[in-house]
Amino acid sequence: MKKFITSLLALFIIMGGVLYFWKKPKKEFSHFTTVQVTRGDIIESVEATGVIKPSIGAEVKIGARVSGMVIDEPIKIGDFVKKGTIIAKIDDAELQQSHKIAQKEFTKIQKTYPLEIEKLKKSVKKAAIEEQKAALNLEAAQADAATAQWLCKNKKKLLQKHATSQKEYRTICTEATIKQKAVQKAKLSLKQAKENLQEAQLSLEKLQKSFKYDKAIARAKLNQAKIRLEYATIKAPFDGIITYISTQKGETVVAGLNAPQFAKILDPKKIENRIYIDETAIAKIKRGMQVIFNVDALPQNKFHGRIVQIYPQPEIQNSVVYYIAVMKDFENSQLLRPEMTTHNKIIIQVHKNVLRLPNAAVKFKNGHFFVYHKKGNKIIEKEVQTGISDEHYTQILSGLQEGDIVLVEQKHAH
Repeated sequence: MKKFITSLLALFIIMGGVLYFWKKPKKEFSHFTTVQVTRGDIIESVEATGVIKPSIGAEVKIGARVSGMVIDEPIKIGDFVKKGTIIAKIDDAELQQSHKIAQKEFTKIQKTYPLEIEKLKKSVKKAAIEEQKAALNLEAAQADAATAQWLCKNKKKLLQKHATSQKEYRTICTEATIKQKAVQKAKLSLKQAKENLQEAQLSLEKLQKSFKYDKAIARAKLNQAKIRLEYATIKAPFDGIITYISTQKGETVVAGLNAPQFAKILDPKKIENRIYIDETAIAKIKRGMQVIFNVDALPQNKFHGRIVQIYPQPEIQNSVVYYIAVMKDFENSQLLRPEMTTHNKIIIQVHKNVLRLPNAAVKFKNGHFFVYHKKGNKIIEKEVQTGISDEHYTQILSGLQEGDIVLVEQKHAH
């Protein structure tokens, strides 16, 4: 009887153990979800901290090129100004007067010279007509002289034959001499007419050259006066942010070898992100790599760009060696300010179409990686070999195949 009771108790214990182990996995499985081994991309990256700094030439000093009292300065530190926005105004009463005088002189030259030139053109035209008349007179005198000379010779022949009188001969020949003198006079008149024409032409050319020269000088003086007048209104040379102001309304500035400084303006497009790369990762970083970063002030904004330069000289901070990688020309740079801390993700390589699992599915223990795998009603630890990983996925090199199901332990809040 005692043996029977002992056997019966042993049977109940065995059945209870079987029932316990049959029910236990169901309880354990309730703490897991399943995921599938898939193929996809894994982004290999390096994360590093950086800081926003102005690039060379990003911050420009704005100064005055004329002396005078500041009568207006409508800007404040932190203002975003567009190109051409007025930074300050200097009293320009004297410059206005100089500009008016230069304008008046230029207008006078523009008005008076053309009138004088027109008069000389008429004189040249008149001299040319006189020259033509003199030339025609000479031709007529020469023709008359030739006729008179012929008549004189003919009378001489007739006189030798006693066919005309001595008186008539002398009268004809005296006329020929007078006609010859008229030719000489006509030649002198033509010479004088040519000289008069030449003199009028030279006067016209001289006046035209003077007009061209004086107009150029007057225009240069007018432009100079205009520029100096414009200098009295100081404007922003580009779109930017006012970072410094050194003068106030009512102050008098004196322009000398060094232009008085009114303000500093920062071009937000010319800032750069200087990323501090740990010496253990610098060998992976190359120019042209894509960078995604954000700043604490704008955690939801993602800024994109590429590395354009890597400084060869290291920088040591708290006994840690860093190398600086520089990125520029990122979008929405106007939202950033110098000295903002940046949190950077540098894209090293995108591995395409690799076997992968969510990071939560891969565990590490006793020097090896494993996943929870369902085998029948049991949960076993299956060792896997991993490759690269990113913030979402881990590459599976061996131990699993595409489509395999693994378990991911759920985390419950306590």
